[in-house]
Amino acid sequence: MFTALFLVYFTIVVVVKVHVFRMQGDKGGTLKDNWTFPIIYASYFLAVWGSLAEFFFLNPSIISWVSLMGYLLGTAGVVITRRCVLALGRWWSIRIEMKEDHQVITEGPYRFSRHPYYLGALLELVGLCLILNSFRTLLYVVLVHLPILIARISSEERVLIAFLGSRYLDYKKKVGIVPFSLGV
Repeated sequence: MFTALFLVYFTIVVVVKVHVFRMQGDKGGTLKDNWTFPIIYASYFLAVWGSLAEFFFLNPSIISWVSLMGYLLGTAGVVITRRCVLALGRWWSIRIEMKEDHQVITEGPYRFSRHPYYLGALLELVGLCLILNSFRTLLYVVLVHLPILIARISSEERVLIAFLGSRYLDYKKKVGIVPFSLGV
């Protein structure tokens, strides 16, 4: 029963993620940072496949309430990342890319957090680890993937400030990185 539920969940997540990554904003932006994306992508890939390998080869038993928490967190993460892509619209890109008329987005999840996409992606990974009770991989996510996300956020913040100036700095004063925190 658990395996069937997991396969349905995993299929839905893959379909949503493929759709999200196929969506692109307007072409013609200028790449401002090209080193963080391959690292994040590789780390995300390692976490997904690591949690699957850990479940199938090292941890055949499941703690149901932990898996349920994982489903809730993972689903929240998928919903958040999808809503972020929709809110960003033509400015969405999987890389740090600036367009000539780039705007500060303050709608949707961006009302509550400056970088909600990364929060959603982190919730997806934490959720997957919990669904599969892959606690070793969860440790990897916290100790390795989270610092990579923090580096990406830092890089993106520098680019946004350099490109958008006071428009982004004003937004940064009002909205924190963590939802409902001010200007952190």
